[in-house]
Amino acid sequence: MEPQSTAPRYDGSLDDSLRRLLSLESPTKQTRNQLSTLPIPPDHERVAPYASLALRLVCTNKKELEKFRNLSKLAGFSHITSHEYAFDRRNLFSQDAVDEYNGWVRKLPWVVAFQVESIVRKRSVDLREMLDLLPDIKQLLRRKDKDKAWVSSLLRDFGTKVHSLYISESREDRGPDAVRRCFDKVVKTFESQPQRRNFKPTDGSLYEALHVTITPTTIMLDGPYPERSNRVIRKYDLVHQESFIRVTFAEEGRLQYRFDREIDSREFIRSRVGPILFDGLVIAGRKFEFLAYSQSALKEHSVWFVKPFEVTKGPGSKEWVRAHNIIESLGKFDDLEFDPQLPYCPARYAARLSQAFTATDASVSVNVEEIIIMDDIEVNDNGQKYCFTDGVGTMSEEVAREIWRTLKRTRKRLRSVRGHPSAYQVRFMGSKGMLSVDHKLSGRAVCLRPSMIKFDAPTERDIEIARAFDRPTPYFLNRPLIMLLEGLGVDYTVFKKFQDRAVHETEQAQFSLGKAGKLLECYGLGSSFRLSSVMNSLDKVGISNLTGDKFYEKSFEFAKNHIFRLLKNHARIPVPGAWTLVGVADVHRYLKPGEIFACVRPLNGRAFYLEGPVVISRSPTIHPGDVQLVHAIGIPPPGSCFESEPLVNTVVFSVLGDRPLPSCLGGGDLDGDIYNVIPLNDPDLRGFRLKKTYSPASYAPAQKKLLDRKSTMKDVAEFVMDYILSDVLGIIAINWLIIADQSTELGIEDPDCIKLANLHSDAVDYPKSGNPVDPRTIPKLKHRIKPDWNAPETVDVGKLEGRYYPSDRAIGKLFRAIDLPAERRLAMDGATRISTRRNQRAGSVSDFSDHPSVFGTDLIYETIEMCVQEHIATEEPFRQQQFLDEAEEMFLHYSTELQGICITHTLSSARNAALTEEEAMIGTIVQKTSQPRHRSNMISRLRENTDILVRGMRETLEGDDADTEEDFLQRAWYAWQVSLEKGREFGAQSFGWVTLGGIFEAIRKIEEREIARRIR
Repeated sequence: MEPQSTAPRYDGSLDDSLRRLLSLESPTKQTRNQLSTLPIPPDHERVAPYASLALRLVCTNKKELEKFRNLSKLAGFSHITSHEYAFDRRNLFSQDAVDEYNGWVRKLPWVVAFQVESIVRKRSVDLREMLDLLPDIKQLLRRKDKDKAWVSSLLRDFGTKVHSLYISESREDRGPDAVRRCFDKVVKTFESQPQRRNFKPTDGSLYEALHVTITPTTIMLDGPYPERSNRVIRKYDLVHQESFIRVTFAEEGRLQYRFDREIDSREFIRSRVGPILFDGLVIAGRKFEFLAYSQSALKEHSVWFVKPFEVTKGPGSKEWVRAHNIIESLGKFDDLEFDPQLPYCPARYAARLSQAFTATDASVSVNVEEIIIMDDIEVNDNGQKYCFTDGVGTMSEEVAREIWRTLKRTRKRLRSVRGHPSAYQVRFMGSKGMLSVDHKLSGRAVCLRPSMIKFDAPTERDIEIARAFDRPTPYFLNRPLIMLLEGLGVDYTVFKKFQDRAVHETEQAQFSLGKAGKLLECYGLGSSFRLSSVMNSLDKVGISNLTGDKFYEKSFEFAKNHIFRLLKNHARIPVPGAWTLVGVADVHRYLKPGEIFACVRPLNGRAFYLEGPVVISRSPTIHPGDVQLVHAIGIPPPGSCFESEPLVNTVVFSVLGDRPLPSCLGGGDLDGDIYNVIPLNDPDLRGFRLKKTYSPASYAPAQKKLLDRKSTMKDVAEFVMDYILSDVLGIIAINWLIIADQSTELGIEDPDCIKLANLHSDAVDYPKSGNPVDPRTIPKLKHRIKPDWNAPETVDVGKLEGRYYPSDRAIGKLFRAIDLPAERRLAMDGATRISTRRNQRAGSVSDFSDHPSVFGTDLIYETIEMCVQEHIATEEPFRQQQFLDEAEEMFLHYSTELQGICITHTLSSARNAALTEEEAMIGTIVQKTSQPRHRSNMISRLRENTDILVRGMRETLEGDDADTEEDFLQRAWYAWQVSLEKGREFGAQSFGWVTLGGIFEAIRKIEEREIARRIR
């Protein structure tokens, strides 16, 4: 491929313009301005979205050049070098080219236009190259045997392939006609498969999500990706789901906007984000309107937009649906007896709207006569009203079972889970919160409480499931919790013991598949690919290690780095024997004040009861009173309500006393909050016994920001902008941690820490109150020298003497006890990258020479083959080619999708950036970043996308209800053969783990069936 273009050119004196932009008019420190386009030249805005990777400035003379160099140094620019740079003026982004492109793309069907825009805006091709493909795309759309969805899929595949040309090291991917050859190859591949199969998992709660990221200079388009839908999306027919887009406002490189005292971002946000929220977003000639957001998405500065679409209302009757129609259909938000101020508070109004946009699973319908409204259990203590049942209702056993049956029908992965959960986090009509089983309820009854009801939506009859608590969550320490526990008397050696244990177990796991499986399961790594299950199965058949398998070794190295990075940078230390459980209320009033009940049943394990003193907390912890000591009652006494219903995998709180315990723990409630419990009766956990405790903070509700009129969506848009500018929660949290470290005498009791704890509570409430924390009220650090654990992972602390000191707190000692490998060595050495995907293909499925997997070696291959031959013949002469063809098609889809996932989930903005196959399979991102939270969010999305991809593969192997377990095993066996045949092709190794998991799952199903037959 040729260079895309010369960068925008500016001739003239740079002195005044650059001084103004860089705020260097005086030697005193000033805030800098942030711009989305340069005011020079006047038409830079037109080309910035397509050519913003570089900027060509032409100085009229040497004097101007020297001025630019001096200004660059003052601005802190680094790596200023001098060299010749060849350029070619090709008018790739001329006004004529832009006009021709815009006129063409607006005429395409929306799903096709989206893919075209995505390719161009990612700079995978330039406008001229895309215009050259115009006749071909038009021709594809005119074909009667293909529809727009087929063309859209083809272009999406082309987008992935053409983007990977920047990564590829192959000569065939170079040259002026590389784009054309790539396009023709993709078309040929698609045409060779006239009926492309659907490899998506059969999950009724999934939909194809389109994503848009708006940065200061450009707009990037991604998707569609299968994601969990919400109430609004499911309300409309499948054909209309393409009208909704997820829009994220971010810095370049997709980093999140952050509060910075040195930059005046207010004017920039208003000029860049404001017009889009107020006036709409135009993509490919379609105008989208701001719709709403979910609470979790708001934290990522992500919102929903929608373009108008037409729906059928009845025979011969149609109507247009716009953003305001959707909002009006959600329910009644004004004149509410239980919340009369709701419509006057934009933030609170938007928070109520957000309930309908929470990602959920649609479940069961409940008849109106089965809905019971019960009073909350409340108490008034010295003028402060407390609610013991804040956000939690109840349901009958029958409803709990029916919800679980419905979820298992749509999620095959849940079918092996025995029993059903005792608690669900739900959205129901206009209410939100938890439902726990009440054994006294009969029939199909649901009991709601006023604290759950947020607005009136009587027509919404489905119970939507936000989360099913079918298993307990492991307990992990973190830096704020360790700082508090240390301040409450827990010795450093206690934390060090568990960190050393975690390090030792991680080091030892690389030599044993059984141990590696347990390790990955503990840290949630490889869960999308079910690696822990596959490793355990291999271990059971006598394959205890995979020494010499380069792909596995590199994958484990990435897993090890992920674990050590969490230990070093976040003190995320596992504590075996302690648990994280969702909170519910003791509606039968059995527990005394200060008592809890907890029955824990790990997946495929036995139930047991917590008994005796328990240290309990809830994240985030920041006030000394956020950690309390309670008493667990243990085995249910005979005749007690817990004997009838133990509410497995929940922590049950008393509803008696002066104040609810959850409200003492960081201002928690029972609408889905999870709580950390450490049973001190466990001999291994007695070191966590507190030497002192503090009274909890009051956590009074934050004052709401009210208008003198009812809120409009324009007011909500204003709040979104304010939130982007005023979200200082992270600053408060890190300042608290640093000051607690710097305050050698007082630590967590320092007055500034107590003030920060109160501000933290206000900042947590900000998305619902609308009242931001004034940054000027945030206490400053004790001194400029920070603890070493606070140094960004992108810098070498040893080279920054005088800026960081070795912290003497527990988190500092734990930080220094962990060493991480160099990022570049870790990521590059031997990893499977997209650029290495082309390889000589083997001549037959039995030829496994010259590939990096040990699965093709005689011992391991024959061991697995013997397991399969106990149930089926491994050579099927009549259907072998059919199975192989199906497997080839599966792999083609899998590898293409995985390539796209690896390209779109990298942290780097470089065009040749992509994750390795090992990173995708483990579910981690190796690259260092100045914003670990951004990486964490990207890892979550990576895992979600790979999970859906792998689920689709597994369901394809399993077949439909008419297929037998032997058919499942046959497909999995031949698909595994294909993975071995592909050798070094990108995706082949991880595809092998997917199909091997299918083999073991099919064998397990056959064995369970035979056992069941013998019992009968």
